[in-house]
Amino acid sequence: MIARWNLKSSAKLSKLAPYALPLAIVFIVIMFSIAEPAFLKPENLIGIIHQMNLIGIMAVAMTFVIMTGGVDLSVGPVLAISGLTAFFAMDAGLGLPIAIAAALGVGILIGTINGTLVAIFGLPPIIVTLAMLSIVRGLALIWGGPEWHLIRDQDAFTFIGTGHIGGISFSIILLLVFAGAVMFVQKRTPIGLIVAGIGENERAAYLSGHRVRLTKIAIYGLSGMGAALAGIVQSSQVHTSAAVYGEFGTELDVIAAIVLGGTSLMGGNGSIGRTLIGVIFLGVINNGMNILNVTLDIQLITKGVIIVLAMALSELT
Repeated sequence: MIARWNLKSSAKLSKLAPYALPLAIVFIVIMFSIAEPAFLKPENLIGIIHQMNLIGIMAVAMTFVIMTGGVDLSVGPVLAISGLTAFFAMDAGLGLPIAIAAALGVGILIGTINGTLVAIFGLPPIIVTLAMLSIVRGLALIWGGPEWHLIRDQDAFTFIGTGHIGGISFSIILLLVFAGAVMFVQKRTPIGLIVAGIGENERAAYLSGHRVRLTKIAIYGLSGMGAALAGIVQSSQVHTSAAVYGEFGTELDVIAAIVLGGTSLMGGNGSIGRTLIGVIFLGVINNGMNILNVTLDIQLITKGVIIVLAMALSELT
């Protein structure tokens, strides 16, 4: 009887799992709006999306990495050094297309190095990317120094972060287009199945003839590119670049959004669409606690508890 009840309970949880996070978002929005009616103002709701735009771009790009059981802790410094690359390229008169290509290239290069060390040399992802976090931050500080670099007379560049098309922020459009492209790769190409297969059982994926090493290198490169794109958007939004951007904690928010979206840190199944929902959930939590003037220490504790609960629920379902 107990075993039958457990099976029925597990089946019910599995059916409810896809709706749990959206329902949680609705519930939390109601709670915050009761505590502070200003939470529901249109400008605040739009602000939530803007605040989480950078996290969203990086989370979409890192989802594949998490699905393989890996992690990328270097995204914060990559964001910073990519913004610096774009600034110095434009400052040298190389033009916007070259500046953007150079910034993205730096991110892809760093991500590819991470992937190579993980896939070819078999080093633990957390150690590799933690070391890369330190290396890239140091390089950014050597190159850019501690000061902020003001971006002047670059209207096309600043449009990326501050422009609008049809009343919609271009940076939001960029996030949706990027997420749509990665979602297409996951759903409509063999890469999505290979990534999930690596996370479920890397040895079995290799024996099945899949290019496991090449795939892992590519997805770390994608993660680096996402961080670089976020760096471009941030520098465009604030009209400056600096080596200190992407401060410690950025990578934790990115990972939290992915985990909240249902992707297990142990690898396996994951979804770009659910990652975006996780980004929204995290954004609602951050914004609501800021509006209620919750202190930073309590915010950090709250987010930590939420992540643990999300992981526990994902294991149950």
